[in-house]
Amino acid sequence: MKHRTPLTALVISSGISSAGSAMTLIAVPWFVLDTTGSGARTGLTAGVEMLGLFASVALAGPLVDRYGARRTSIVADLFTVAMVAGIPLTHATTGLSFPALLALAFGIGLGRAPSRSARSVLLPETITLAGVPVQRGASAQEGALSAGNLLGAPIGGALIAVVGPTNVLLLDAATLLTAAALVALLVPIGRRPAPEPATAGIRGYLRELSQSVEYVRKDRLLLVVGLLCAGTNALFAGLSSVLIPALGKTVWHDSALAGSLIAAMGAGGLVGTLLYGWLGPRLKRWPTFCASFLLAGPPTYLVLALDLPPVLLVAFVAACAIGNGPLNPVLAGLKFDRVAVEFRGRVFGALHALAIAASPVGTMTAGLLLDLAGPRTAVAVMGVMFVGLMLCPLIFPVWRKMDDPPLVPATAVS
Repeated sequence: MKHRTPLTALVISSGISSAGSAMTLIAVPWFVLDTTGSGARTGLTAGVEMLGLFASVALAGPLVDRYGARRTSIVADLFTVAMVAGIPLTHATTGLSFPALLALAFGIGLGRAPSRSARSVLLPETITLAGVPVQRGASAQEGALSAGNLLGAPIGGALIAVVGPTNVLLLDAATLLTAAALVALLVPIGRRPAPEPATAGIRGYLRELSQSVEYVRKDRLLLVVGLLCAGTNALFAGLSSVLIPALGKTVWHDSALAGSLIAAMGAGGLVGTLLYGWLGPRLKRWPTFCASFLLAGPPTYLVLALDLPPVLLVAFVAACAIGNGPLNPVLAGLKFDRVAVEFRGRVFGALHALAIAASPVGTMTAGLLLDLAGPRTAVAVMGVMFVGLMLCPLIFPVWRKMDDPPLVPATAVS
C-alpha cells in the first residue's frame, strides 16, 4: 500500500533544515561582528564551523549505519539545536566568552552533516513506501534543499535588520527542532539492517570507516563520480566565492550584480530540479547527466568572461544553472542502486566528504589566478578546466554504467 506521508515529512524536514542552516550562516558572523567588532574573530568563527562540518562529513557515516538513519537524524538535529540556541542564551545569561563561542560554532558544523547524511539514507526507503519514481522523490528532496538555501539567507538577512541576530539564532534553533519533530513523528522506524559482528568500540568504528573507502574504491563508477564531484565543486567554489565577488568589485563595480548572479545560479538550479522531477522518469541517466553537465559548466564561465549587459548576464547565468538541477537527483538514484542499505551511511558520507574536500583547493586556485591574470582571464582559465572535466563522462566507458540495472534491491524504511 502506498504511504506518502513519510516522504512528504522527510522532504519538508530537509527544506526547513536547509533554510535554518542558511540563516545561521548569516546570523552567526553577524552576531560575532555585532558583539566583538572584530573581522578576524568573525573569520575564525566561520572557519571553525566549517572545520566541524568537514569532520562530521568525514567521520559520521558509520554512526548512521550503526545506530540507524532515523535516530541519527533526530539526535543530530537536536544536538545542533542546543549548539545554535546556546549562543544567544549563554550570551544573555552567564556571558559568552570567545573560546566558548568557538566551541559552539564547531558544534554547529559537527551536527549538520550527520543529519543530512541520515536523511539521504532514509530517502530511498521512504520513496519505496510512497510508490513514486526515484527521480521524482530525489528531485523533491533536492528541490527542498535548494529552496531552503535560496530563501534562508535573504530571509535571515531581513530578519536580522528587524529583530537582531540573537533572535534570528533562536529562530534557527526552532527550525531545526521542527525538522527533528517531523522525522520523529512521521517517518516510521521500520526495520534496521542486522548489525555486523564485532562492531563495538573504536576498532569496530575504524573498521566501518575503512569499509566505506574500500566500497568506493572497488566500485569504479562510484569512484569516478566522487572524483568528478570533487573537481566540479572546487571549480564552482572558486567561481562563486572568489571570482564573482572579484568581478563585482573590480570590473562591474556593483556588489548587487554579484549577489544577483549568485541568486540566479540558485534559482536556475531549483528550476532544473523541478523539471527533472517532472521529466526524469522518462530519461536515461547518462545522457541526462552529460547534457546537464554541459549546460551548467562551460557556458557559465564563458558568459562571465564576456562583457554583457547586466540583465543579459543574469538571464544567461540563470539559464545555464538549470543544468545544475538534475545532477544531484541523478547521482542520488545511482547511489541508491549501487550501495547496499547496510553500507549507505558510511558510503554516502565518504562520497560527500570526497565531494567537498577539494573546495579549498578551488578557492585558492581561483585566488592565485586572480592575482596573476585578473578576473576575466581567471574565469576563462577555470572554464577551460571545466571543459576537461566535462569530457570525462563522454570519453570513458565506465560512465555508461549509470544506466545499468540496480545492484541492490529497494528496501523498506530502516
